[in-house]
Amino acid sequence: MADKRQLSKRQLEIQLDKLKILESPNLKLEQYPVSSEVASELLYMAGFEHNDLDGRVLDLGTGTGRLAIGAALMGAEEVIGVDVDKRALALARENAEASGVRVEWVQSGMEKVTLRFDTVLMNPPYGTRTSHADTRFLEKAFELASVVYSIHKSATRDFLLQFVTKSGWKVDEVRSMRMEIPHLFEFHQKKRGRVEVDLYRLIRTPSKRTSMAENETRHS
Repeated sequence: MADKRQLSKRQLEIQLDKLKILESPNLKLEQYPVSSEVASELLYMAGFEHNDLDGRVLDLGTGTGRLAIGAALMGAEEVIGVDVDKRALALARENAEASGVRVEWVQSGMEKVTLRFDTVLMNPPYGTRTSHADTRFLEKAFELASVVYSIHKSATRDFLLQFVTKSGWKVDEVRSMRMEIPHLFEFHQKKRGRVEVDLYRLIRTPSKRTSMAENETRHS
């Protein structure tokens, strides 16, 4: 694997920008690719600022593999990319080979993923075509790891903050960016559009029982 300390954020962004995306994405699956700029920001937040790419990493709904490949380039020990679309995974494999990294690609619906991971990365559907698709991805990610990095439309921030708290999790950090979206669908009027997105670091809130046990240990 690559040494994460030898790769600057700009170098990572340049490499990710070379990766292929689907020319005819599935609108129902909301296959909007994460931009190389946003992907590199999320990966540097995870890898350099919090050291969350040191173990087993899952890219849930990986698409053509931009986050998974970026994690591998950053030096993650084990990276798995899961997606339901075999066309996207075929392109992800091609992208990984061109990037010289090793990623395990799995074609599966997210409900069938049961392995445990150190960190989940994802650019989930925003729920504009299938209601609550974004929160279903979050619910699954919460089952699989204790740290989750996820990208969502800024317009849903208030709702997501409440959802995360009700789920027993905590928003440890949120960072806003403007993400460029290429012209992918017929209804897109501009060659490139922009959408305001939030990059989240989410962590599990310790249960009351765990907190009480820790307090008893400290005072014993």
